[in-house]
Amino acid sequence: MSPMLQTEVPLIVRLLEEAGVLDERKLGQLSAARNAYPRSIEEALIFAELATEAEVLEAYARYLGMSCFGLETVSEQERYVTRNEVGEEPARLGTLDAFKERCAAVAEQISESVCRSTRVMPLAVSDDTVDVVCVNPADFAGLEEVRVRSGRIVRAHAGSFSLVNEFIALMFGELDVLKEIRAEDARHASKQRGGGEEDDDDVEVVVDLQRAIPAGRESQVLRIVNALLGNAIEEGASDIHIEPYEDNVRVRYRVDGKLRETTPPPQSLFIPTVSRLKILAKMDIAEKRIPQDGAIALKSGSKRVDLRVSTVPTVYGEKMVLRLLEKEAIPDRLESLGFSAPQAKAFVDAALSPHGLMFVTGPTGSGKSTTLYTCLNLINETADNIVTVEDPVEYKFHGLNQVQVRSKVGLTFASALRAFLRQDPDKIMVGEVRDQETAEICMRAALTGHLVLSTLHTNNSLQVINRLVDMGIEPFLLGPALRLVEAQRLARKLCENCKQEYELPEAVADRHGLEPGMRLFRPGQTTCSACKGSGVKGRTGLYEVIRVSDNLAEMIAGGADINALTRAAKGEGVKFLADAAREKLVAGIVSLEEVSDFIRIEDKLQEAAS
Repeated sequence: MSPMLQTEVPLIVRLLEEAGVLDERKLGQLSAARNAYPRSIEEALIFAELATEAEVLEAYARYLGMSCFGLETVSEQERYVTRNEVGEEPARLGTLDAFKERCAAVAEQISESVCRSTRVMPLAVSDDTVDVVCVNPADFAGLEEVRVRSGRIVRAHAGSFSLVNEFIALMFGELDVLKEIRAEDARHASKQRGGGEEDDDDVEVVVDLQRAIPAGRESQVLRIVNALLGNAIEEGASDIHIEPYEDNVRVRYRVDGKLRETTPPPQSLFIPTVSRLKILAKMDIAEKRIPQDGAIALKSGSKRVDLRVSTVPTVYGEKMVLRLLEKEAIPDRLESLGFSAPQAKAFVDAALSPHGLMFVTGPTGSGKSTTLYTCLNLINETADNIVTVEDPVEYKFHGLNQVQVRSKVGLTFASALRAFLRQDPDKIMVGEVRDQETAEICMRAALTGHLVLSTLHTNNSLQVINRLVDMGIEPFLLGPALRLVEAQRLARKLCENCKQEYELPEAVADRHGLEPGMRLFRPGQTTCSACKGSGVKGRTGLYEVIRVSDNLAEMIAGGADINALTRAAKGEGVKFLADAAREKLVAGIVSLEEVSDFIRIEDKLQEAAS
């Protein structure tokens, strides 16, 4: 028996525990299951796969000494009701119309709301008796309600979850999905408000995409949502865009950096689909006037995927974007991201410094967080106290003390950093330096014996200096504190299965600073199954890593401009972004079309610096 008081444990949980169906591990998952499926304990047990439908059914029947009923399909028009009593023949319901005619009057007396809320439905009716099937035949209050409303003696039988749902659908029609989702969310919120101090945002529920979903239109939205998410994971998408328009809905996956359309849900189910996703992300489904953010944890087989969810109101409804984050995608080597061996060594050496500042730069979606997490994983040692403040926390790692920014309650980057400095940290990761206050605290931490890693949105690595000076950081402090600045971009990799070699024309070579006649590669056949005809598969990083030498530190402290710093870094042998792009181009990893514009822009910047 679990350590909870027996009176606090639902009957079905005690019965399944005594039958050996629920062990300590499953009991530990029960609280999360109840949060995910708050409508009933039976639903939570079945859909969280803690017990099968048959195990729940038989446990009630055995304990209460009653027959139990399931459902078998004979044809599209007929059903069998099966009983588990020895020697009993299956009872044919006959046509669906005949069943409805036989039980409709008493079902209407009981009322749709009672049948749905108690999961009770009439099976057979006589003058003074009504036989009912119940998902929970021990719900005596519900059975009493049925007796009063029907005016008959109630004879209860245990019924499977799918059987009772089928009967309810036959009698009353499929449920309004949006109405049910909202009701479920309201019940869940009410339960959380009455449950003491527990914060619902802190209760993680992992959605299993491979869990069986009952048939019927009532579960259509669940199937649509699972299909959208499952297909995105299967295709390796990084983002899902769900967009409403006047006459239709558009769904697009971002795969290898490019958006492409996929089959959308019917426009009539757009609102229920978005509402279902908002419930999973613990967002307010009633609020559609302001942007919202949330998170969903998914499981697909053995794969765990975390989603960052964002909604924005548009003229035709809420647009939703979901970013997919796979913890398993974080490699154990920087070289796996596309760093060269010297770049990886410089980055890790800087991260092992006892104090100072490190900045990773690049546009949104360029993989900055992945780079920082890979680095933190490499330096994550028991001897160091590593703390992070992020908005949001994208990946959760053992050994890192990670804090989620919550501006509504005053937990900002700056306030979290102040608290961190009182907690004896060795290394601090700040999700992004967004304002002067955060920049000043990071500088103070670096000067008082801590290593600080963070990100900035700049076009190249050395622009970090201008940005921080603009934020009010004195150059004479910044020079000695900086350990490393890094910039990065992502480029689509050529498909290894179908890429084609060709000879570079002279005119094109001159335009890009390449040798005429050199052998390069480009996307191959459009029938390739490995890349689905796109010619590209996966992405690689282009990196610019500048370890701040004593000479560069002195120049920064003296207020040198970015052109002088660029010349000095080039003289020290630094490989800039354009150089990294050329190396991967010559190695046949990327195509010229993928990096041509980027090479030209970077070359112009370096020419200006010269």
